[in-house]
Amino acid sequence: MRRRGFKAVMLLVVVAVAGCSILNSPPVARIAAVPLSGSSPLSVSFDAGGSYDPDGSIMAYRWDFGDGTTGSGVTTDHTFISASTRIYTVVLTVTDDDGATSSCEQSIEVIGTGGGAGNNPPSARFTVTPKSYGDSPLTVTFDASLSTDVDGRIVAYAWDFGDGTTGSGKILSHTFTAAATADFTVTLTVTDDRGASASTSAVITVLVPPNVPTDGPTAAFTASDPVTVFASPDLPSVPSLFSVTFDPADSTPAPGHSIKTYIWDFGDGESVTMGSDSPVTHTYASGAPSHTFVVTLTVIDDQGLTDSVARNVTVRN
Repeated sequence: MRRRGFKAVMLLVVVAVAGCSILNSPPVARIAAVPLSGSSPLSVSFDAGGSYDPDGSIMAYRWDFGDGTTGSGVTTDHTFISASTRIYTVVLTVTDDDGATSSCEQSIEVIGTGGGAGNNPPSARFTVTPKSYGDSPLTVTFDASLSTDVDGRIVAYAWDFGDGTTGSGKILSHTFTAAATADFTVTLTVTDDRGASASTSAVITVLVPPNVPTDGPTAAFTASDPVTVFASPDLPSVPSLFSVTFDPADSTPAPGHSIKTYIWDFGDGESVTMGSDSPVTHTYASGAPSHTFVVTLTVIDDQGLTDSVARNVTVRN
């Protein structure tokens, strides 16, 4: 009897447990939305984090935004667009781990611009080719084809190039010039068929390289034959002296400029700087039967550009 009673109790427990396993409480769906109303286009953030399942967990969240689109996830964002004032009914459906579902609703009021016969403003966008920077003069093509109007059409494209000039049209080119590197703010304003407008801007950088002169002077000179000033009888202990006259008159400046400085290096350790193209005479000392000196003339013009030339001067005892 004890054994039979024990089996009966166990059977009741199994039946009771089995009965509990097939019973499932449905989940509870809750929506939090911010904002609940506003002008079109209206971006709304939805949060289903307040939803719960009393005897399990929620496995899926499905959103129906009431405008023909759907979404998923605990949180989601959605943008409502309407030409007229309209109330959208957003439905959240949650599903728990046993497949049970539950739904709840939230109303979102979208106010069309201008009320019932409203008009959404257009969106202004444009591209720049080949690029938004370059050397002056810089020619750029602007294309406003990406501009849109959700509830109508764009009828006017107005351009302000930021350099005192304007233009019109969906696609056009403009040439920027500058005396020094400069930024120009280009603004596009589009207007739709109901008079609403929108604007956008971009910066065009026009580069002007520094004015680095490249055309400089040319150095040239002539040298007289050496003239013996002193013929030493005691070579090499006592050197002989020789006089040579150098003339830089053949040096030429770049067109429109002038040479300001003449620097002579006589090749014997001595040098002199002159402010004119006057000839200069130099005396060499040599104790050898023959000695060659390398003479260099450097000229500097009013741009700061230089040029140099060298030639040999040979003296003989």
